[in-house]
Amino acid sequence: MLRFQKLSDNASASEIISERLRKELRDKKQVLWLLSGGSNIAIEVAALKTVPSELCANLTIMLSDERFGPYGHKDSNMQQLHDAGFEPGSAHVVPVLVPESLPMDATTHHYEDNITQALAAADVCIVQLGMGSDGHIAGILPHSPAMEATGLVTSYNTENFDRITLTFQALRQATAAYVFAFGADKRTQLVWLQNADLPVDEQPAQFLKRLGEVYMYNDQVDSSDIG
Repeated sequence: MLRFQKLSDNASASEIISERLRKELRDKKQVLWLLSGGSNIAIEVAALKTVPSELCANLTIMLSDERFGPYGHKDSNMQQLHDAGFEPGSAHVVPVLVPESLPMDATTHHYEDNITQALAAADVCIVQLGMGSDGHIAGILPHSPAMEATGLVTSYNTENFDRITLTFQALRQATAAYVFAFGADKRTQLVWLQNADLPVDEQPAQFLKRLGEVYMYNDQVDSSDIG
């Protein structure tokens, strides 16, 4: 079920994620936390700071999508997380890009192996997503090759960035998805998502309606549940 809830600030958003992580980790669960870049970075950095370090040994952190390039390049989601003060402590962080700077196909296969192992080992998978002003989630853009991708990870070229992303098949394995979409530029997409059943190829966020537990936090539309 997709639940819309109005939220006005990043502090509340980070507490929501942190609370879920702490609950699962205190229950001795092996937790996989899948992160997004962009405006989610500040939320993720703040959330992890309030998870007690002694709990983080059972936490694995990976990305839902990455911008391909040399290891540590400035547009990398993982590099931007580190630049923003992300401190994983004893958590196990598995990046998409590796120091060997593999080609994109090899990087994609390597990350698919890693996510396959991580999902198999996890008791709980929490995916944190944003939603673009074009309705995309993770690195799955409208009308892109990612729409029809099989397997857990895919990669493709775009005008702005070459992307490596989890697929719909991978996102389907999440225990719960937390989506944070703030800003007036998201309003049209939020209204469509809440009130219309558009083709997923036009609005990839429509896929969220197929998941069992999804929370859409935003500052534009009022609360509702969509079964």
